[in-house]
Amino acid sequence: MIAGVGLSAVFLAEGAYAQAGPPGDAPAPPSVATVGELVVTGSRIPQKNLTSVSPLSVVTDSEIKYQGAVNAETFLQNLPSVQPEYNQGVDNGASGTATVSLRGLGSNRTLVLVNGARLMPGDPIVPSPDLNNIPAALIDRVEVITGGASAVYGSDAVAGVVNFIMKKNFEGVRVDAQYGFALHHNGNTADRKVVSDYNSTHPGNEIPLATDQIDAKTYTATVILGVNAPDGKGNITAYLGYRNIQPLGQGARDAGACGLSTVPSTSNIYDTHVCHGSSNSAYGNFSDFGLADNPDGSKTFVPFTPDLGFNFGPYNYYQQHDETYTAGYFAHLEITQQIEAYSSLLFADDQQVSNAAPSGLFFTNGPVVAIGCANPLASAAQLAVICGPNAPDQASIAAHGISDHLSVGYRFQGIPRVTNLSHTAYTATIGLRGALDDAWSYDVSGQFGKTSFRDVFTGDASIAKINDALDAVAGPNGPVCASGHAGCVPLDIFQALGKGLTPAAIAYISEPALKSGGNTEQIVSGSVTGQLGKYGVRSPWASDGAAIAVGAEYRREALALAVDNAFASADLSGNGGVNPPANGAFDVKELFGELRAPLIQDSPYTKLLSFEAGYRFAHYSASGDASAYKVSAEWAPVADVRFRGGYNRAVRAPNIVELFNPQVVGNASYGDPCATGTSLSFAQCALTGVTAAEFAKGVPQCAAAQCAALTGGNAKLTPERADTFTVGAVVRPRIIPGLSLTADYFYIKIANPISTIGGTTIIGNCLAGQQSFCGLIHRAPGSGALFGLTLADGYVIDINENTGHITTSGLDLGGSYRLPLDVLGAGKAGSLDFNFLGTYTEKYETAAVAGGASYDCVGFYGLVCGQPQAKWKHEFRVTWNTPWNLSVSGNWRYVGSARLDINSADPSLAAFGVGFVDSIDAKLPAFSYFDLAANYRLRDRYTLGIGVNNVFDKDPPVVDANALGISGTASFGNGNTFPGVYDTIGRTVFIGMTADF
Repeated sequence: MIAGVGLSAVFLAEGAYAQAGPPGDAPAPPSVATVGELVVTGSRIPQKNLTSVSPLSVVTDSEIKYQGAVNAETFLQNLPSVQPEYNQGVDNGASGTATVSLRGLGSNRTLVLVNGARLMPGDPIVPSPDLNNIPAALIDRVEVITGGASAVYGSDAVAGVVNFIMKKNFEGVRVDAQYGFALHHNGNTADRKVVSDYNSTHPGNEIPLATDQIDAKTYTATVILGVNAPDGKGNITAYLGYRNIQPLGQGARDAGACGLSTVPSTSNIYDTHVCHGSSNSAYGNFSDFGLADNPDGSKTFVPFTPDLGFNFGPYNYYQQHDETYTAGYFAHLEITQQIEAYSSLLFADDQQVSNAAPSGLFFTNGPVVAIGCANPLASAAQLAVICGPNAPDQASIAAHGISDHLSVGYRFQGIPRVTNLSHTAYTATIGLRGALDDAWSYDVSGQFGKTSFRDVFTGDASIAKINDALDAVAGPNGPVCASGHAGCVPLDIFQALGKGLTPAAIAYISEPALKSGGNTEQIVSGSVTGQLGKYGVRSPWASDGAAIAVGAEYRREALALAVDNAFASADLSGNGGVNPPANGAFDVKELFGELRAPLIQDSPYTKLLSFEAGYRFAHYSASGDASAYKVSAEWAPVADVRFRGGYNRAVRAPNIVELFNPQVVGNASYGDPCATGTSLSFAQCALTGVTAAEFAKGVPQCAAAQCAALTGGNAKLTPERADTFTVGAVVRPRIIPGLSLTADYFYIKIANPISTIGGTTIIGNCLAGQQSFCGLIHRAPGSGALFGLTLADGYVIDINENTGHITTSGLDLGGSYRLPLDVLGAGKAGSLDFNFLGTYTEKYETAAVAGGASYDCVGFYGLVCGQPQAKWKHEFRVTWNTPWNLSVSGNWRYVGSARLDINSADPSLAAFGVGFVDSIDAKLPAFSYFDLAANYRLRDRYTLGIGVNNVFDKDPPVVDANALGISGTASFGNGNTFPGVYDTIGRTVFIGMTADF
């Protein structure tokens, strides 16, 4: 179940974890043993109880079971304080990793721990911790601090900490297995009409309407083995796990069968969803002339219209194929009363497959082509156009008989691009801990982690070979390549839908590509904690003494990414630019200290008054010095009420990718508001660099809202600094046993965040008259376009910078209550557990540059704000614990509404200028999902679990993914919606069994 914020906990005698309230909650089971001092996430100082001065929420293993979660990100992204990032539903642009982002501040600002130790970076491209390395069946509980904690744990804990506490001290054998599947009804009238309309204008290229079937299957199995030492002074808990998630194509759902474009029906108000698709078309797009291959199959040209765009939707996944093996152990052994050795190993091998629409010639990516004026594969009528007076390079035609510098988009229908993403990771820890005497204890440890990464990309084509194959001449036995290169086969792009393509031609231009590399992380840490009360260091009004923890830590992180020539040279037609190699390393040396001191205890009007303080100094080899510190306090005037509050200065040092990634031009998710068909004036577009001639001719639009940006690392970055304030209360009225209520206000301000500004924000602020942004826009000379792959093309400059600020604030609410049904006269009917967790976000304000205009994304979504930032989110679970070994549980998940940012009157949000109206995407309504689950215990050995998530099979909201790029990959969108925020698969069912021996 989900615990309210700040709830404490108890340990069962056998070492399992049970959720219970603090004093006043329902009585703990009879097996609860008296325990000594324990450590709560957010502090290194052991405490007699697990109350936390920092806002703390807990997810237990029972909640994971009720959700049927097969991976860690699934249940975490349901938490109101979490904003989804990389997950199984993000396919186009998938990293092969799973990440968690507290408060929506980014996974790079969320520190992930396993048993209090860092989870290492996921891979050399996305260096955030990868949750795929954590076996869901081994999780005992997850403790989440939603606020800065750098003084305790160091860099990255700006938004907070997610600490996975794993099962340990297990004895026996446990086998856990689960099968899941989707049972969705495809009957969305509006979505199906878009498909039908597309089919009516695409003869021979129709999209099958999605049917109902059992799909999106998942399989998991885990074996846990635990053995105690004969004298009871040690234990080893080992595990072996397997997970298989079957792929689900977007074409299997009404919502994703078409890549949606939002267009105006009769005016400049965008009010209609259509399936126009990408302008890089299977019908061909000879964009210099505005022509396409004839859909009737003849080798003639017809005007290119949006109706001839390529629908990329069905090729992508709503659920990626994922196969994962996990293994490891947790062990400890008491050698003497002063020395306990401990060790652990986490191993994971994760193989994921993502899919993208077919490759081909992409005129927006810059594979400029040359077609000979005597090409025998083109008809005379087509050659008359290609080499006619409107061709872009008349000098080449006159001198060499070649129409040079042509921009052509042509899809190789039926040959999708496939990315096989492989991550193999392990983390080994070994340490010693123990009591030096009755006042002092110590803990020293070493940790080494390594991730090996491999990305095999197939289905793409070589730009060099495309140009070679397009320069065809007549040979004695048919068309041949003019170059005479061995193996070259002429490429026929002069017939629609790939009907002129041959297997030999595709084989020649096909170009697989490879990335490989890895991360390493080494940590050596040591600390001592002391109970100063043993020396009489205590307040005269308190019975407990002060306690301290001091220590030092050394950490080194390194990454290396190697790429083959296809990636490094930008020779891949459908890969969006140069993918350079990268490598780098940094280390950090840290000293830290923490103090906890009760000031008043058990006095009139003050049951408890105490404070905490902490400080950490860090020296980063790559970015200099940084200091983090905290001051917090709690006051309980009576046992029923506790007030708490604190201030944290948190820091985050730039990671290796942010520092050292090479700067290159590549695709980015934003659109050009000054492209053909714009409602903006020339005076407005002139601010962004458009000339009068370019405006009159019409600036070409970026395909699928994928313009270009110069991105990359910046070695001059400095550590981020964040100020976090929290204040709250915990109420546990003794008059209502079993009830606990919490409320915590939070405020986080990052003064110099490491970030990119984003193409949408750059252009939007330029249009609003902020000249500093206009200087970041580089338009291609002659056309004014904002796409291409080189510094000679069009792009925005968007490298990593310490820039502007981010401020977020809001209120976390939590509650739990256990109601014995006998008090209602229901006899021995068991009890009801009520658990609630909700977050009201008051503000999420961003300023792109220091001193510049800021904008607030709370209640918005879109091109600037990204995925929806709802004002209110909650989870509310009710569980009936029957006396018949059966529990039945229902959960209500709620996500508030969000408005489209580009419709705003705020110039910083109005990416296409104030006054632009997209009425059909204007608002995403509030969504409620209802889940049901039940567990039945059989013969004290077997537990059967069954559940249904999204019982009412609600479809996700759909928005533009193509013309405006609203649900683009930059905002973790996919399939016309936002996976993780909304259920994209529909109703899912799971059945599981746990057997203990």
